Amino acid sequence: MAFTWDRHFETGIAIVDSQHRGLVALINEAAPFLTGGGLPGRERLQALLERLGDYASSHFSCEEGVMRSSGLLPEYIGKHYADHRAFVEQLREFRVQMDDELLATVGPSLLRFLSSWLTFHILDEDQRMARQIRLIDAGHGPESAFAESAKVARDDRARAALIAALMDLHAVVGERNKTLHATNEKLKASSRQLAQLNQELETRVAERTAELAATVAQMERTKGQLLQSEKMAAVGQLAAGVAHEINNPIGFVNSNLGSLRVHVRQLLALIAAFDELRQATPESDVRRQRIDTACAQADLEYLRQDIGDLIDESAQGLSRVKKIVENLKDFSHVDAAEWQSADINAGLESTINVAWNELKYKATVIRSYGHLPRVHCLPAQLNQVFLNLLVNAAQSIDVHGTITLSTGSGEGFVWIEISDTGRGMSEEVQRRIFEPFYTTKPVGQGTGLGLSISWEIIVEKHAGKIDVSSQLERGTRFRIELPLLGGQ
Repeated sequence: MAFTWDRHFETGIAIVDSQHRGLVALINEAAPFLTGGGLPGRERLQALLERLGDYASSHFSCEEGVMRSSGLLPEYIGKHYADHRAFVEQLREFRVQMDDELLATVGPSLLRFLSSWLTFHILDEDQRMARQIRLIDAGHGPESAFAESAKVARDDRARAALIAALMDLHAVVGERNKTLHATNEKLKASSRQLAQLNQELETRVAERTAELAATVAQMERTKGQLLQSEKMAAVGQLAAGVAHEINNPIGFVNSNLGSLRVHVRQLLALIAAFDELRQATPESDVRRQRIDTACAQADLEYLRQDIGDLIDESAQGLSRVKKIVENLKDFSHVDAAEWQSADINAGLESTINVAWNELKYKATVIRSYGHLPRVHCLPAQLNQVFLNLLVNAAQSIDVHGTITLSTGSGEGFVWIEISDTGRGMSEEVQRRIFEPFYTTKPVGQGTGLGLSISWEIIVEKHAGKIDVSSQLERGTRFRIELPLLGGQ
């Protein structure tokens, strides 16, 4: 398809005819790829629409300037101006269709639109404009020029019929473009709604899946924590039972040892009296000689000194056993299931004594306790936390190292720090250290619940804080902060 320029298109206005020639050339250039079959390239269509937009901006401004300077009727200029705006609006519709992926329909529709515009606008409206300008130049007024130009158009009935048909075609093309655009808007709305529904469905499925996963994880975590808590409770009950059973014999052993100390003291006094009597007896006396022989054989002086030392050592050992029993009772806190006011430093000490067999071969324990107010807490559960941290600290030390316990207080809280000179942890391990079932120990040597339970006891039950800082091969520090009125 190609348009050939001939005299019927000419208006006699040089600048307008030149621009019309440019439009014809542009349409002839674009026609092959607009009707060549298949999808026209988006970039070429975009470039064509941009060139048409530039043409419309320049040409319409020029024509409207010519009409105003020639003195045409304002009403006619307004109608001509409306035709120009309609052309620009149609170009905008084509841009929208191209953006909406309707490339298969854009090319042919655009060519039909340009062809009808070229025909009816140049052959009709622009010819009327040129006739009016010529009449005004010949001396007619604007109204007379408009009426005469209209009469000429009506007298040429064949031409008028052709123009009317082309105008109808142009209107049909324009209406079709609007219908396509409206239909496409509905399709876009439906597509957006469908996409939104799909997204909502995917979101709901993802949320439900996450909820189920979280529920399963929580159940596993709760199960593990219950098992660990039951184990610790059993250990506490066992410790309390052992302490109770040991306490009874310790009581009468301690009582007997006290009586024995008194009796030995009396016997030593009696021996001293006999010794005075022995020394007052002449050495030639056979009885004196027999007593001297018996004293030498018994090494009486050594017995006098050693028997006191033995009783003192036995008393010290018994005191240590009593202390261990007291620590077991304090650690287990069988009678402390309820919230109560407790001495945190004393809880640390009892826990150290309970864990001493684990600690003494691995580290030197350094205490740096501050003066602490009493804390409203669950002492047995806090002792469990301290035990977990102390045992972990000892297990992280490969050769003999140091474990330091420090305490202090702030405004409304106390703090506890347990640090070691062990292997330390990487940043990745520190980020996950409080996760349930996470452990860096070999299989069978750790459940991964100790620190997660510690976190639950400190943070959830006591509304406190527990943090860790560590460097590989430099050691680890755990810091706990407890409000004085935890649980209230």
